[in-house]
Amino acid sequence: MTDADLDTLKSNIDKPVQIRTVDGEQLVAKVISVFAEESDADMFFELVSTSRPELYAKTERVGGYSLPLKDIASVSVAE
Repeated sequence: MTDADLDTLKSNIDKPVQIRTVDGEQLVAKVISVFAEESDADMFFELVSTSRPELYAKTERVGGYSLPLKDIASVSVAE
């Protein structure tokens, strides 16, 4: 993930973004928050759609999901 990708996440709070993860998942997520200052930097999001629904089928959702920033390959504004 580049600095521009991080800026895209931060500037799109409460808006959907398209994310490609390092393992190839494609997802659209509504960004709830981004924590980039910590050693365990991550984002908290509401799932809109994913290319791998099986990853979320057994996960107990409590207001959203978390994704480590190190697992994000690219980010763009959702169309």
